[in-house]
Amino acid sequence: MSIELHCTRCQKLIRAPDNAGGKRGKCPYCGHSMYIPMPVEDEIPLAPVDEEEERRAEEERKRAIRYAADVAHATGGDASWENEPPPPSLSGVAPESIDLGAEVEAFIRAMGASKLDEAEAAVHRLRHAGDRAVAYVEQQDPKALAELCGDLPLPVVKGFLKTLLGRLESGS
Repeated sequence: MSIELHCTRCQKLIRAPDNAGGKRGKCPYCGHSMYIPMPVEDEIPLAPVDEEEERRAEEERKRAIRYAADVAHATGGDASWENEPPPPSLSGVAPESIDLGAEVEAFIRAMGASKLDEAEAAVHRLRHAGDRAVAYVEQQDPKALAELCGDLPLPVVKGFLKTLLGRLESGS
């Protein structure tokens, strides 16, 4: 089977061999160089639907729904987790005890070292402080942080602070 295409310049029908697909070739009529597309693949026919298998799958779904309903009925229909105490905070630290300065510094150092997982962890811990963290970051002196972090230029530290502030304010 050959590849049929039309020349992009003279519009004449050209038949190219299958092995020419994906390459450039010249029109035999006008000499124009053009791309020869890959040959069209034959569609693979789908297997016929097995009605018996479909019926068994539907019965299995219904059986699973009945089982779930029986379990819910046996447990009183209430979700058992509603009576459990709420989980501790994700960081395990009360928001008041978070060292904001250390976390901001950890974020800047992690970003400077391209350790994005560590930076994300610092953002996560800072979010638990809520508005206190936002206010703290807004009050930070970028020059002092640049000196504290050593080899990071001032514009980079400013950018990291801006990024941190945006992440804290947006919650993402």
